[in-house]
Amino acid sequence: MSGKSVVVVFLILWTASALTAAGPSPQKTPAAPAREQATHLQRGLASFEQGFYEFLPKGRRAEADAAFAAAVQELKAALEAEPGNARAHRTLARIYVVRKDHMAAAGQYRRLTEIDPFDLDSYVLAALYLGEAGRFGEARIELERAKGRTADARALALLDSYLAKLAEAEKKAGAPGGNGSTDGARAGR
Repeated sequence: MSGKSVVVVFLILWTASALTAAGPSPQKTPAAPAREQATHLQRGLASFEQGFYEFLPKGRRAEADAAFAAAVQELKAALEAEPGNARAHRTLARIYVVRKDHMAAAGQYRRLTEIDPFDLDSYVLAALYLGEAGRFGEARIELERAKGRTADARALALLDSYLAKLAEAEKKAGAPGGNGSTDGARAGR
């Protein structure tokens, strides 16, 4: 074998061993649990999107319900691993809204306000679904909490308008002054 051939063979073997050493190890790495979390979240989001954007618009309600059930299971698994995952909570809230489970939706939006106390949208959405459930006093508390999180004049005016609409809805529903059983201990907290 000539000198050039020995050098070429040596370079090939050296390159192959370097590539093998740089390749991924077949053993589990510490990042494996993070991939599992992402997998649950990704599967949950995909199931929600399939149910919401594919099945519901085509009137395929049974298939949408099955997709939502799968999404709830996956998103709850994602939250077991990462309880503060805002995207999972927000998607669960959307599923509960579609299912007209107002208290569950409000609970998810309330959780989002714990994760990000300055997420005014989540306060408003929690109030909306509490109001839908007839829990006017709790809805009022959420809107007042939102007011305490901003100094923006436009946002404050909008929140005041929501409080006025809530008072109207409360009056139409015949709730006794917004007090009574709706102002008791806050469910889901």
